[in-house]
Amino acid sequence: MSDRTSASTGLELPERLRRTLAAAAAEAPQARLVGARARGSMRPPRAHVVVAAGEGQIESARGPARIVRRLELYRTSFGPVVRLAFSIYHDAAEVLSAATVLDILRVSGDAALSGLGRQRELPFHFYAARGGDLEYEFSKVIPNDDERRAEAKKVLGMAREHLSAIPEERRSFRRALALASRNFELPVPEPGVEG
Repeated sequence: MSDRTSASTGLELPERLRRTLAAAAAEAPQARLVGARARGSMRPPRAHVVVAAGEGQIESARGPARIVRRLELYRTSFGPVVRLAFSIYHDAAEVLSAATVLDILRVSGDAALSGLGRQRELPFHFYAARGGDLEYEFSKVIPNDDERRAEAKKVLGMAREHLSAIPEERRSFRRALALASRNFELPVPEPGVEG
């Protein structure tokens, strides 16, 4: 996946990802944490959050808004599940929430989480689901401070350690996700607000 973005196109997303997200976004907002690098670059991939939702939902995130995120690790008997959940608070009435899960056994999941542990900024790219495809709307970049980078490195280390303790024949991301998803919650509450 290319790290190239422009004011009119956003990230160059693979066709399959575009179609899958567009179909799912018809039901509820969707997100994916993806690793992308500039074409021909030898640098490690950067993490990007791709957000897909209905047109009205995407508009609620445009302009000044607070993005609250939470990185979660679920340890199951089938392996780890890492989840990045976020809520975008435009005002008290409009909240756009979504989450993405990462399978660190896959290179793409490990690379995206590794990128989150290295980079100082985290780009969010917003796409509206229209006619079975995604149309780029806008991007926002939020700080990824030292504390957040350390958290991502720690979560990745714990997930790798947990995965190494699971026998290969027992590993199943699908089963791990089924167990972990029982504990998933949205929206991510704003700091200092009881949820």
